[in-house]
Amino acid sequence: MARACTALLLLSAASALRQPQTVTLRDVHSKRDVTLVGAMHYNPVSIALAERCVEEQEGLGAVVVESCESRWRRTQEVSPPGSIGRVLLPSEMLAAAEAAEERGVPISLGDTDVGELGPRLKELLIASLMDLLSPGEGWRRIGDDLRRGAKLAFDTSDLDGDALEFSDFLKPDLLLGFVTSLLAYPAAALVKAPIPVGGLLLGSAFGAHYLEQAAREADALAAAGGDSSASYLLLSGVLIVLDILFPIVFGRLLLVAMLEERNVRLARSITEAADRSRGNVVAILGALHVNGVARLLKDPSGYGEGKAGTWWTDDMIEAKPE
Repeated sequence: MARACTALLLLSAASALRQPQTVTLRDVHSKRDVTLVGAMHYNPVSIALAERCVEEQEGLGAVVVESCESRWRRTQEVSPPGSIGRVLLPSEMLAAAEAAEERGVPISLGDTDVGELGPRLKELLIASLMDLLSPGEGWRRIGDDLRRGAKLAFDTSDLDGDALEFSDFLKPDLLLGFVTSLLAYPAAALVKAPIPVGGLLLGSAFGAHYLEQAAREADALAAAGGDSSASYLLLSGVLIVLDILFPIVFGRLLLVAMLEERNVRLARSITEAADRSRGNVVAILGALHVNGVARLLKDPSGYGEGKAGTWWTDDMIEAKPE
């Protein structure tokens, strides 16, 4: 009991000493110090934090941002330096990149390319729908993925204090900036990819309208005493299935493709950046990536050979995906 209390006190002390929204640790692969900045995308507080971490990091060798070459080129097109786009839609990635350029530090685009992510999401979506039709083995695979993904994303018991906690995001100014994030994130996505994002938003709106209409029809049938009719049973069945299936399928896509698999690429990119620059690294990531990436950087067997990031800075050797 005494040992458990001591461990909790040490973890609390470590959490109190570190800067909120950041985790600084030793990458066991490159033997360099890495600061992971867990950003709330497009939040003014996170933007200022990302810039400050890059400006103040001692022995900085490289900055890694959670972006890929395709997305970064599009960002530069719609928000070039000095443009109204950069004023209206500032981001923590751009702020960190500008600070890195001022220090003459190379920038690595460490995320999975969107050209790879799209097909992977489609593949996992189809696999999830097929697994749902297989109550035995398929349901087990889905359950295993959800349990493993949730543990990797949210369980910090094995990180010895090198993790973000819920308290990191309870700062009043950060919470106020959350409103900005809610507005800026979809706006930025719409500007960068108007056709697919616009289609997704319209599809979501039509889908929500249809579901609302179906729910009202089911309520009307029940009120009229037709709750045993075929129409009522069909509508109720559709709504129940959607209520159950959507969280399961979306959860698997989020935890596996959007977090777990991308974390491997991000961690590999951070190690490569430290090795190539022979210096410490600041990595600007979405908050949900930080603990998973930290775990991989602390584990000597955390990941194997594979693709890493792309160097954006001209004078560095590029490591483009083959």
